[in-house]
Amino acid sequence: MIIAALVAVQACAMPPAALGEVFWFVQESSIDAEATSLCAMAPGSGSDHFTPLRLLTGPPAAIAATGSTVWLAATSKDRPRGAVSLLAFRAEWDPRLETWLAQPASGMNRLPAPDLRTSVDHLIASEGGPIVVGAPGSGEGRPVAVLRRGDWRNLPDLPVDGAVPAAVETGGVLLVLAVGATGTPSIWRCEVEGGSWTETPLVLEGDPHDLVAMDTGVLVGSQLDGNVRAVGFLQDEAVVPWIRIDDVAADTRLLASGTDLMVYRQRDGGPWVASVDRATGLAGPWRPLSPASGMGTRAWSILISVFIGLAVVFVLFIGRGARPTEIPGDMAVAPLPRRGLAFGIDLVPGVLVSVLVMDVTSTELLWAALTGPIPSTAMLLLLMAAVTAAWGMVWERSLGRTPGKRAMGLVTVSTGGGPMRLWQILVRNLLKGLIVLAPPIAIIVVLTPAGQSLGDVAAGTLVLIPRRAD
Repeated sequence: MIIAALVAVQACAMPPAALGEVFWFVQESSIDAEATSLCAMAPGSGSDHFTPLRLLTGPPAAIAATGSTVWLAATSKDRPRGAVSLLAFRAEWDPRLETWLAQPASGMNRLPAPDLRTSVDHLIASEGGPIVVGAPGSGEGRPVAVLRRGDWRNLPDLPVDGAVPAAVETGGVLLVLAVGATGTPSIWRCEVEGGSWTETPLVLEGDPHDLVAMDTGVLVGSQLDGNVRAVGFLQDEAVVPWIRIDDVAADTRLLASGTDLMVYRQRDGGPWVASVDRATGLAGPWRPLSPASGMGTRAWSILISVFIGLAVVFVLFIGRGARPTEIPGDMAVAPLPRRGLAFGIDLVPGVLVSVLVMDVTSTELLWAALTGPIPSTAMLLLLMAAVTAAWGMVWERSLGRTPGKRAMGLVTVSTGGGPMRLWQILVRNLLKGLIVLAPPIAIIVVLTPAGQSLGDVAAGTLVLIPRRAD
């Protein structure tokens, strides 16, 4: 019965979620049907609104959190079985934007990958770093690895081939709730800093399901008939009964951190939570979570929209008077396709630096470009804009034109004739970076008589091409 129940629980695919100072969970993205959004909210704020922070290529195999940091064992279609990709993020609340922001936990999002020989089964949070438990191998047990000071260290293999419903680290000891071949639940213990595994058989009412740590101790949850979850404290070699939580199906997660205890599930395509009163054991009522109203996001959108509107007005009323006094007879205004290709070439360094520093995927980069500088993408786009602007300044100051313009045979000159001055180089490239933040600004090129961008109008410059190159 226990084995059959565990198979049924795993078939339900309990939704990935983790609780620290921040409540983390994943759900289908509203932007890309094949992607997954990493979401965050404050567990004890009384608010039922969450903030989607990052776009993932798929649902993570496992998730764990401590404090404001979350670790994810990411899945990827192009990675072979056993190749683990671990991501780490830190959430910060921005009171000015009234939203959560996601930052790399330690400079880079991606952590070094452990060699597990198998796929990831469990990801456990600890103060020193994440702990990974792999799926069972071919008679070799389950590999276990601990990340400490940037390096992975392997613990002895967990000698369990059966189901492992949950695992937790507390006080420097890794605890694993497992079911043996005979269907008997046990707690396996191992010192994180080194040691061997010891087994303690458990007597549980119902099917083993949860293992979570609170300030008051380690809790063990078991699933009973009638959608009831029995929760007790793990003390020495026994589980001391504590509370029973009603209306909790097998696909529901019990989450704990510090003094917070809650249950979480996915229903009707969305997340639901219920806080558990530790005194009475009552959970509920179930509350559906919804995306935050996005006051900060709307503020960003309004700011960008106002800027675009002012830029258009600037061009219409001032830019039309910026027509060059005279275009040399052997030159012509650069056609838009060539300018677009030149800009694309000069954008490559900004893309590469942003991908390496922020450790994002091509899907995340495309999503950021489409959504603009909302709080979750602002840092990525600002970095790309800064690199693009600096790239243009350095090349135009030293050689007169960028590699993109050189490849397309374009030159940039002052509207009054002659080469650009230093201030013109600075102004036009700073405003060029704004195109990365707000791509609609590029439409200004078709509004000016001589095909000038906002940067060209402000700096008094013009992009030309030799007539013989047409």
